[in-house]
This record gives sequence, structure tokens and C-alpha cells, in this order.
Amino acid sequence: MLARSSPDRRRRAPAGAVAAPLIAALSFASLACAPAPARAPAHDPAPLRSLRIPDTDLDRGPRTVSAAEALRDLHVARYAFEQAYAGLDGRSPSPSPRAIARAEGALRGRAAWRPEELARLLRELFGAPDGHLAFGHGGRVPLRLTAPSRRRFARGEGDGERPLASPRAAAVAVAALPGLPRWTAPPRRPGHGPPVELTRGRDGVPVLAIRTFDSAAAAALAALPALAAELRRAPAFVVDLRGNAGGDYRFAERFALALTDAPLCALDEREVISVAAAEGRANSVRRRLARGDVPEAARPRFVEHLAALERLAGALRARPGSAAPRAELTTRGAVVRGQAAGPLEGRAVFLVDRGCASACEMLLALVRQIPGALVVGQNTRGGMSVGEVALFRLPRSGVTVSLGTRAFRDPLGDFAELRGFEPDVRLDGADPAGDAAALARRGWPASAPRRGARASCARR
Repeated sequence: MLARSSPDRRRRAPAGAVAAPLIAALSFASLACAPAPARAPAHDPAPLRSLRIPDTDLDRGPRTVSAAEALRDLHVARYAFEQAYAGLDGRSPSPSPRAIARAEGALRGRAAWRPEELARLLRELFGAPDGHLAFGHGGRVPLRLTAPSRRRFARGEGDGERPLASPRAAAVAVAALPGLPRWTAPPRRPGHGPPVELTRGRDGVPVLAIRTFDSAAAAALAALPALAAELRRAPAFVVDLRGNAGGDYRFAERFALALTDAPLCALDEREVISVAAAEGRANSVRRRLARGDVPEAARPRFVEHLAALERLAGALRARPGSAAPRAELTTRGAVVRGQAAGPLEGRAVFLVDRGCASACEMLLALVRQIPGALVVGQNTRGGMSVGEVALFRLPRSGVTVSLGTRAFRDPLGDFAELRGFEPDVRLDGADPAGDAAALARRGWPASAPRRGARASCARR
């Protein structure tokens, strides 16, 4: 394992920018520093097989397969998990040999397997309490099987099945740029509306809705640091994160750092470096581009990111010592320093619900350390521990697997996957946005926690 630990965290660079030094580091690392997976797939003599999805198959429908074909697809899935899945801390990325053998026996016991049946068997075999892990297929009637809730997962209950929404291009617009105009907007449903929208509530409290961190909305998200600079000088404000399912964490981090000058504990990270991980992440980007759910203005950014991932995969495949196909790059104990001219001057209320996930929860991991910030509403979704999602398509059945290639850990230790963050103040009324604004205006209740960045860093 390659580890890095420093008092100040280096800024994360795009995949292409880090490819050359990363390959150099891996080339000189001993095989002991780049361990093979816990269980190397003895059935596969070629350790660096390609998991790149052909362009024609990116959204092709699945098909029923024979038992022999299902077994071969199982071995491909096992390889993908062993070589690309970051997994939850303390858990192996792949099932035990005994569990694999039981699944193989089940597959041999039937002559044919429908795609949805095979997807459910794979979920039962590889499933973990991971909010990003999913099994399913594309086609005319797509299927996505996710992990049940944390409690139901522990009991082995629940289906976790949900249909896929039709892809839609994200709007790239900011409503009300800095200047905090004094007007009142009609309420919107959580997650609906432009990616970034700044309004004032009925009592004049500024309300900033951030509905996504998706790179497709990069033009809107680029305004977040400037908005933070305006808001941090207000006596009180609300950041509405309801329905924000995440995206690019860099946008979230820049917003948090623009609110304060305090040092904040960064999330610990553990990233899988492998050909399979790079190809799987490239598959995810390629499918979004092929589906047309990337706005034209954002396409160059996605194309550049795709090219960087494909260069990384090629460089990893060609590196010396490539018989050891997987390494992990770990960052622990890093600190990021706020970029503002001073501390947060007013009261900041972050309103969340079960729709806040992934990069949205990573933002909370930072802002919960800022003195003067309060998280209110409902529990978040609990989908932060394993991110940077890679997509794989099993070649015979067309069943898909989505898994995370980078693991994260909350610096305060308060986050639980599938449970999420618990709010400091729970809001159960009919108007949570109004209640959040009232809290910001009046101040914190006596029961609310008093946190600070330095104290929280010391807890690590």
C-alpha cells in the first residue's frame, strides 16, 4: 500500500495530471507495497484483462444466459471487485472462497438465468452496506438493485430495488448571483430547480440552495466560492442541501473552505490504483456521454476527464511489474485550511434530508467542524464511504455492476454508511426551510453541539 500523510493536504488534481508521477511511484514500489488482492482469481490466467465496455454495449439490453455463461460472468464480476472495489474499511473487497463456491453451485443448478435473477444473485454474493454499490442492467426497462437500509442489511432483509430515472441534462444556470437581492422566492420541492439558487426567505434570511455537485453543472458551481464570500458576512444564512445527491467533491470543498479561515480535518482517503478501476471509471463517463445527459457546455470537461482516465489505464497496463495489478494510495491525517479572510462571522444553518448523499455528505464532514455552523433537518442518505464510481458490464448477460474505487472516512467519526449523518437539530415540521431560517435568525437551541475545527482535529 502506498501511503501519504502530511499536515497540509495537497490539492487534488485531475487523473491526467497525476498519472505520470503516480506511475513512477508505482514503478519503483516493491510488490509488497502494491499488494495483490486478498484472493487472486485462480480461474483467470491473464491478470490484466480489459473491462472496457464496447461503445455499442454501453446501454444495450441484457439477455438470458446458460449456466456456463453465468459462471463466466461471475468470474468477471469477481475480478472487477478484486481489482477495482475500494470497499468499506475492514472488509475484504471480494467474498470468501466458500461464498464463491456456493454461488457457483447455485448457478450450475439451473439451465438458464434471466438477467434480473443473475443480478440478484450477484447482489447477495457481493453486497455490502455501501450506498453506491449497485447491480442491474440497462435497456428498455432498466433495473438497479441497491443495498437495503443499514438495519435491514444487518438482518438480511429488503429488496433495495428501484427503477432508473430517464437521464436528463442538468441545467447550468445560477439564479441570483452575489449581491443578496431582497426578494422572496416561492418554495420549490427539494432537489428541483437550477443547480445553484440564492434567494431570501420571508424574514430576510439568505437561503442558498445547492441542488447538485455534478460536473455537468460546473458553470453554476464555479460561483460557489464567491457566494460563500458574500454569505459569510451575513448575520445568518441557510444552505439548503436537500435532494443534493452529490457529484464532484472539489466543488463542495471549495465552498466549505471559502466560508472560514480555520484549519479543517480532511476526510481520510484510500484510492484503488489499477487498470480495472481506471477503465471502470472511464466506462461511467463514456455512458453518460453516449446517453446525451451531459449539457453541451460541459461536454469538453467530460471528454477531457475521459481522456485522462484512458491514459491512466494505458500507463498502468504498461508499467513495469504490472503482474501486481492493484495498489492503494492512502491519505490520512491531512488538514485543509480555509481560504476566507477570517472566521465565519454569522450563523450558518445547513438543511439536509435523505436526498443529501456522496459529495453532499462530504461537504457536511467539513462544515460540521466550522464554529457557527449547524446541521438541521433529517438524516442524510448514507452514501459517502465508497465513491468515485466505476461501471462494469458482464459480457455475456449484460448485467451491470457499479462500485466505488475510492474510500472515504469522516474525520469526526460521526458518519455511518446507509444511516448517514444525524442532524444537530431534527426538523419534522411542514416547513423545514422556514424552520431552518428561524433557527439561523434566533440562534442555536441550548441542546445544539458547540464544535470547533481545532477541537475536532484533536479528536483524531
